[in-house]
Amino acid sequence: MNNSFSTPEIRPINWRVNDFCQAHGICRTSFYEEVKRGELKIIKYGSRTLVPDSEAKAWQERRLLGGSA
Repeated sequence: MNNSFSTPEIRPINWRVNDFCQAHGICRTSFYEEVKRGELKIIKYGSRTLVPDSEAKAWQERRLLGGSA
């Protein structure tokens, strides 16, 4: 009997800026340019800047379909 388990992909609910940039291959400057253009929505939690995972997925889809970034 095979007792191998596959580990499901774990995604954050909200991405920190540095984690988002590293995962999506962009620099912080490009990140904030995307925010300024309205291509990427952020939320503030105290002094933290966060990107909701749903927004990260939508932004990535737009990039794959030929959008900005």
